[in-house]
Amino acid sequence: MDLSGLSLIKVTSTTVFKQFDCGDEDLNDFLLTKAKPYSDQLLATTYIIENDERVLAFFSIFNDSLRTQDIEFASRSAFKKLIATFVPHGKRHLEYFPALKIGRLAVCKNNQKLKLGTLIVDYIINLAITNNSLCACKFITVDAYAASLQFYEKKGFSYLFPGDEGEDTRQMHYDLTPLYNRLKQELVEANN
Repeated sequence: MDLSGLSLIKVTSTTVFKQFDCGDEDLNDFLLTKAKPYSDQLLATTYIIENDERVLAFFSIFNDSLRTQDIEFASRSAFKKLIATFVPHGKRHLEYFPALKIGRLAVCKNNQKLKLGTLIVDYIINLAITNNSLCACKFITVDAYAASLQFYEKKGFSYLFPGDEGEDTRQMHYDLTPLYNRLKQELVEANN
């Protein structure tokens, strides 16, 4: 994909938005009326991708935590099994796991075939991995709209629990640990 002519811009109180319509009024409204106040109030950081004519996509991210008490489990053993996948060592007493949340992600309806959503999620994953030396982050989380579930599944996200099946949104997570460990190993091998 040719990204020349596109700009990634962090939204501030002085950002002037160009034309944008993703086909979802809630997402359109967030960008146009809430992105700036959320930034000013330190609630979310929003970025836009634009060309000379319009905003092609935007996303908002903020700190989150995956709280194990919020996950529905059929049994105590199911809980222990899930925690063992999160933390393979003996310190499984953690109740919160650090995360970065995708609060909003939308692509202009005229550009939804350009794979901008994929580029954005890849960017967010890379951002979390790159900044892990500054602030630990184990997961990327998202409350995915029903229409975007398959998109997040293809990107490697998993459902947090089955209790929200059939809801308007479903909680999903992406575990950064395998990718982080693979990149760390590649770096070790490259230095040998």
